[in-house]
Parts: sequence; structure tokens; C-alpha cells
Amino acid sequence: MISSEALAAFLQQFLLERGVVLPADWQSYNFVSAGVLDSFEILTLIVSLETHFGFKVPASLLAEPANGQLGTFVAALQALA
Repeated sequence: MISSEALAAFLQQFLLERGVVLPADWQSYNFVSAGVLDSFEILTLIVSLETHFGFKVPASLLAEPANGQLGTFVAALQALA
């Protein structure tokens, strides 16, 4: 099983590389509603997660509004791994 810490670190680095500085309470940060990633970057994120961690991430995962929050997204990813 992939740790939530590893997933969180990956997501934080991915966003930082795109100029997104996360607040201290990063778990509740909603990167979808904030609009910090366009559709191409969302696809890049999904492919990067799949390549780095070796599991499939259905694009529909982000269709669930709660998964826009980083903490919830990490938990959903961990359940897939």
C-alpha cells in the first residue's frame, strides 16, 4: 500500500512546480474549485500519478466534488493503490 504521506508529497510537489503555494492546511485546499490546473494539467496529473505509483487513476475520480480537496483526493488515491 502506498502511504498517504508519499501521495501528499507527490501532489504538493506537482502543484508547487506549477506555481501553486499551498496553505498550511493543505488537506482542505480545493485545487479543482481554485482553478489552478486546466484540463491539460489535470490529465498530466493523472498520468504522472499512474506512472510514478503504478496504478490506474480513473478520470472520473475528479468528477466527485469532494475529491477536489487534497486531503480527500489523497484518501481516494490511497484506496485505489
